[in-house]
Amino acid sequence: MLGLAAAAVYTSISIVQWQLMETPSWDLAIFTQALKQYAGFAPPVANIKGYGFNLLGDHFHPILVLLAPLYAVWPSGLTLMIVQDLLLALAVGVFAWCGTRYLGAVRGACLALGFAASFGVLEAIRVQFHEVAFAVPLMALSLCSVATGRLRAAVLWAAPLVFVKEDMGVTAAMVGVLVLSRHARNGGLGIRSGRAACRRVIGSPLGLQGVGLIVWGLSWSAVAVFLILPALNPRGHFDYGGSVDVWGALADPLQALGLMFFPWAKSQTLLLLAVTGALVFLRSPVVWVGVPTLVWRFLSDNPGYWEPTWHYNLVLMPVVFAALFDAALRVRPVRATGFARAVERMTAAGPVLSAGIAVFLVAGSTASPVLSPDQSRSPGSIAAKHEALRRVPQDASVASDLSVLTYLVPDHDVRWIGNHSDPAPEYLVLDRTTGTWDGAGAEELEATAGSIYGGRYVAVQDDHGVVVLVRGR
Repeated sequence: MLGLAAAAVYTSISIVQWQLMETPSWDLAIFTQALKQYAGFAPPVANIKGYGFNLLGDHFHPILVLLAPLYAVWPSGLTLMIVQDLLLALAVGVFAWCGTRYLGAVRGACLALGFAASFGVLEAIRVQFHEVAFAVPLMALSLCSVATGRLRAAVLWAAPLVFVKEDMGVTAAMVGVLVLSRHARNGGLGIRSGRAACRRVIGSPLGLQGVGLIVWGLSWSAVAVFLILPALNPRGHFDYGGSVDVWGALADPLQALGLMFFPWAKSQTLLLLAVTGALVFLRSPVVWVGVPTLVWRFLSDNPGYWEPTWHYNLVLMPVVFAALFDAALRVRPVRATGFARAVERMTAAGPVLSAGIAVFLVAGSTASPVLSPDQSRSPGSIAAKHEALRRVPQDASVASDLSVLTYLVPDHDVRWIGNHSDPAPEYLVLDRTTGTWDGAGAEELEATAGSIYGGRYVAVQDDHGVVVLVRGR
């Protein structure tokens, strides 16, 4: 029931965003264009990213091809948004089912509620579809399986992560390490056990599966980063590889450790993660699965990766709440009074605490204003955008800013106005009220379009700041 309720809430948010024509970024338009190509049995070329750009040269996400039949039936960016809503709601259902079965109705419901209302999940919904949404139910299923001792299931659920994104292979490998660790512990292998005992664990069927998952995950990440992405990228290299100085971090590990906390935006994100998991999630070794994601983000030179915004924290949410679940399962009665007993009680109550924290963050907008779309979009502006969409003939080439970029994709050959090297489009649709154009008039936009693409463009609509330009013949 909680999963269904989450699906209803998430979908409602997305529909309101769509109706208000909220466009946080160009990402949804890019993914929509890739799905349009897949649905037409073509490579995922996204002209919005760059004219002729194969999106598999940007990030390795072949799992998106699974959405091609759905997009063929409902060709819209809203389709992708609702798919993400359902994937996240499925993860809510996983935590609700596992939580209520193993922790009881109250704590189980709180575990699911805490995850459903967590800042990483809600922020991802606000910024609309990204491929990492596929990882969330897979990670929830895999990590909850680890927590409940179903290690073979954990391996099977983690294996497809390699097709979600290039870095998720490392996450899958970390699940493999966790499986080996749990298998060793369940088999009575302690720290002082000899090599023979280690060989017995690794050589067992379950041990081989854990090792296999480690090799599988690391191999796919390596193949994606060093072979597939450079081969399909028009510049011949992985665009994001240079943002992390791997060798520098290995050469100076103390500096790398400091960079995990400074600048202070990183410490603030870590603090928010700790608070979201009510601190007690740190008692579970499941938290190690999220370490690679934090490392590549915080060692990157891109400040956008350091903050609790956008979709970058989404894959950490199943780690936090699976660790919280695992920690609650590992609580043991403590006869002694004092600190040890207080810690055990707090750990047992962790799911309830996390739910309260999540509700507080949402109600007080402490994390981020994720539930309230921008109400400043006037009905007149929205109507003008719909009129602009009607003015552009089907299959015409059109360049646009973010205003209607996603909405043009299903029926047109769409480019982004920011790519000045693209071939000249027949139409342009722009919102001159945004900061991009600083309130420029239609005549100024005609001149700007001519300077970018050459030729002469004429405004055929200028309504509530929405301008449609057509190329002169």
